[in-house]
Amino acid sequence: MYGQMIRILVVFTGGTIGCTVDDSIIDVDKIKPFYLLKLFNEKYDIGVEFDTIQPYNILSENIVPNNWAVLYEEIKAVNPEKYDGIIVTHGSDTLPYTSAVLGYLFNYLDIPLVVIGSNYPLEDKRSNGLNNFYNAVRFIAESGMKGVYAIFEDNTGRNVVYLSTRIIEADQYNDQFSSFGGVDFGEMKDGKLILVKSKINPEKEKLLESRERFIKGSIDFSNRILAIRPYPGLDYGFFDLGRGPKAVLHGLYHSGTACAAGQEHSLPRFIKKCREAGIDFYIASIKNPKGDLYASSGEIIESGAIPLANISFEAALAKLYIAYNQKEMTPVDYMLNEQYFEFLPA
Repeated sequence: MYGQMIRILVVFTGGTIGCTVDDSIIDVDKIKPFYLLKLFNEKYDIGVEFDTIQPYNILSENIVPNNWAVLYEEIKAVNPEKYDGIIVTHGSDTLPYTSAVLGYLFNYLDIPLVVIGSNYPLEDKRSNGLNNFYNAVRFIAESGMKGVYAIFEDNTGRNVVYLSTRIIEADQYNDQFSSFGGVDFGEMKDGKLILVKSKINPEKEKLLESRERFIKGSIDFSNRILAIRPYPGLDYGFFDLGRGPKAVLHGLYHSGTACAAGQEHSLPRFIKKCREAGIDFYIASIKNPKGDLYASSGEIIESGAIPLANISFEAALAKLYIAYNQKEMTPVDYMLNEQYFEFLPA
């Protein structure tokens, strides 16, 4: 397709890629997102026609699930498949969560949707924002892919392509994203997609299969979710269940464990308390729930937790929000059925 005029919808949501710096304060700017298109058109001679929408303009750390509902509805409203592709610009802090949400909600698209961000504001010479945008355009123009992805240049200069449900939070020192399972989906080199061959990556043919649209109506994220990550000394007495979350997602240590001893620190005890209150309880991630488990893991599952296998915390949380705010399937069935490559093979 490259060399022909292509049509891309650019969805601006804020974040660093849409920020300016004023007196050492980085904040979103109403005009700055469109500066990205100006920079692109000045630097690159590529036949692209851009349409733009801006559902909201906020720093991504301020994202709440209702922002996802707005984003979903506004993309749907413009008839997305009349475009050759979609680029969503987003802040990096919560990019993996929004990326996963878009993967679940738009897994049926026959065009590529690419989420990008920037490590620094566009005026900063260190910024990778324009480069990420360029590679997203080239991905749409030439890769022949469909589905939902994220592209972000790492600190070594690699233009990494992530499956939308496998990108996990950036580390706090290098601002570097990574892929759940340690294997990236691909890399953009000289504007071309180079796939990473691995047993945990889906084959290209699988990605190109047609998918039925699952969420057909609106979604408002009114049902609330509680997410907890384990740490030594976590006291479950701090949690007031009176506000009634619909479900709880509890992270696990890398070995699929969490504390099962004592009283106030016992996860099994907290699970039973939640289940007695009618709250569904999920744990993530278990490597093989039907195989050998540590004693603590077995006790956690026996307490009534629903194990999610081989899925990142970010992808599990995004999926849980959708599961408990859609009406097409029971929430548990939605969680246990793969929607968009979120589960790695056992």
